[in-house]
Amino acid sequence: MRRLFYNSFLAVFTIIGSVIGAGFITGKEVFEFFASDFSLGGIYLAFLCFSFMIFYMMSSKGNRVDKSIQIFVAISNVIIAGCMISALNSIYKRLFRLSEKVEILSIITAILMFIISYKGIGVVQKLCAITLPFVVVVIITLCVYKVEDYTVKISPQSYGGILKPVIYVGFNVVMSAGVIKNSGEKLSPPFKILASVITSAILCACVFLLSLAVKNEGLVSDMPFISLFYKNKKLLIIIDIITLFAIYSTLASAIYTVNNFGGTKIKFSLKILLFLFIIATSKLSFSSIVEKVYPSLGVLAYVMVCVSYLLSTPFPKARQARTLRLLKDKE
Repeated sequence: MRRLFYNSFLAVFTIIGSVIGAGFITGKEVFEFFASDFSLGGIYLAFLCFSFMIFYMMSSKGNRVDKSIQIFVAISNVIIAGCMISALNSIYKRLFRLSEKVEILSIITAILMFIISYKGIGVVQKLCAITLPFVVVVIITLCVYKVEDYTVKISPQSYGGILKPVIYVGFNVVMSAGVIKNSGEKLSPPFKILASVITSAILCACVFLLSLAVKNEGLVSDMPFISLFYKNKKLLIIIDIITLFAIYSTLASAIYTVNNFGGTKIKFSLKILLFLFIIATSKLSFSSIVEKVYPSLGVLAYVMVCVSYLLSTPFPKARQARTLRLLKDKE
């Protein structure tokens, strides 16, 4: 029993680590998908979607289009990994006052995360279990410190307030599909449900508080949450540190997924090639990825999951024919 709870703990913070990255902590993602039309209904819908889709990914057995989905997930994670490396440049520059050598430091970090991910899901889980509880506690504490008005409308004002949270959940869960599935392998169905609900609750609690903090600031800043602390250098350093922790976990999870796409072990030379492609992707604009690429991948994620489910489920006529055939065989 203790082992199951321990594995659940690892699964929860590994999944959270694959979702909470630079875009999340800066407040950019949360503003784009939640705070621009903030409501309790949107948060509750996100909680339900997170719970269902995490459990679905943990319980999926694979089907005829599994390989296609894995390739789609790998491509998504190439973009995410590149986005994290791009964010590392700005964080290192601010923390260490670097200019010329900042990209070299980011590439060294990416290589380290590549080595960690190459060691397998167990090492990625330990990294997330060490760093993410601290990240979550700091996010919640700083939000409570900053938020003064907890007034929230019940339902969104537009369809965007419904669609955007759903798209956000779809993209993040499918992006983390490999990590979710491998993290939940050792869990029994009740513990998969428990891990899914706890993960969703923690993520949505962070989203709720961040939305309250950035719902006005996001109109004038690309990093609305961080901009709240520009005048407090000590708190800004703490935010930079937890952002680094979040980037490390997300980067390791993304590279792990890319290295294991298609559900098969790929050659080391191909892994190196994919890693170089990730480095090239890091040259893209961080804001453009969050605003344009994320929503597109979110819609595609739901399409892929629906197709996967439909093709893994026998059609009614085929099921009826199989049942009749079995009854005849018994007679």
